[in-house]
Amino acid sequence: MDAIKSLLLLLSSLLILPALLGSTYGQTVQTSSDFRIDIDIYEEDERKPPINIKTIFADGRYIELDDEHHRITVVDPGVGNITVLDSALRSRVSLEMTAVEELLNSMLQGLTEVERRKFSSNGVPSVEGDLVVLGNERMRYKFRPITPSNPNIAIKYGDFANWSVRINAIYNKTPPLLRMQLNQLLVDQRQVPSELRRITVLAPPTPQQPEGKTTEVVARMFVNEKLSTEDRTRVASVLKSMNEYVKISEKEFFRR
Repeated sequence: MDAIKSLLLLLSSLLILPALLGSTYGQTVQTSSDFRIDIDIYEEDERKPPINIKTIFADGRYIELDDEHHRITVVDPGVGNITVLDSALRSRVSLEMTAVEELLNSMLQGLTEVERRKFSSNGVPSVEGDLVVLGNERMRYKFRPITPSNPNIAIKYGDFANWSVRINAIYNKTPPLLRMQLNQLLVDQRQVPSELRRITVLAPPTPQQPEGKTTEVVARMFVNEKLSTEDRTRVASVLKSMNEYVKISEKEFFRR
């Protein structure tokens, strides 16, 4: 509960974070051991088998492996580049991190104050058991923070999570202010979420449905603070694919 109290104190002053719009690449490529984070994602029904996504943090790169969707994302802060690969079609697209950041900043600068509030936290969060709740009337996150033994794990994961939401925001045309607030909060506390629930409100509350009609996605995270031989082999395979896959345009890659 001490960790949650610290989060609440910090969050009370962080409704919109200007620092989120600044560049973070190049800041977290330095020390600390490599590691892997596994995420099991449950959509709607937690009884169904989850989608498993692995993110390997190795040699300064962040490599997300979504085998179910044949998608690999390689964030390389050292060179300021993001490569997204389609392993089924053996194609890839290369994005400059500065360009991604400029596109997102342009999107956010075009928001009205009403729109900013629509996509941001609407105040001090609450606590439900051991979960912190952050959000507004349209969408909210419930998350359980944990503190890894190595603080660089939280820093690097937060950096990766921010680049991931930047890309999704640009190609899905949805401002990511709320998720970036959550990411920055966890980085500042040197924590990661062991469980993260995203609840989207589809219809407002009624007497029959006090919480309204909602849809929920659940992500459970498992931190592996050392890489296995299999992880190293997979990293080598991804780097090889980056040279072998056909490079195509952003428009062609993301329209599929």
